[in-house]
Amino acid sequence: MRGTEEKGVDTRIVTDMISLVWVGNYDVAVLVSSDRDFIPVVEFLQTRGIKVVHGAFPPQARALTGKCWGSIAIPTIREQFRLN
Repeated sequence: MRGTEEKGVDTRIVTDMISLVWVGNYDVAVLVSSDRDFIPVVEFLQTRGIKVVHGAFPPQARALTGKCWGSIAIPTIREQFRLN
């Protein structure tokens, strides 16, 4: 059942990404995932002029990173989020 739940979450994220663009709520998206299943929505959003930035954990998800407008390697910036 876990796979079904995961796909349900993925589907909800994709639905939100498309519906929020449809009503003009954003022009840049930051997607933090290693899941190749997001490649089609990334490609679609970019045909609509939306820039998608991949919050990546290299070397995972190179295919997704390659489809995005840009990427941020999360491990290289995570120290900036630590509380003092």
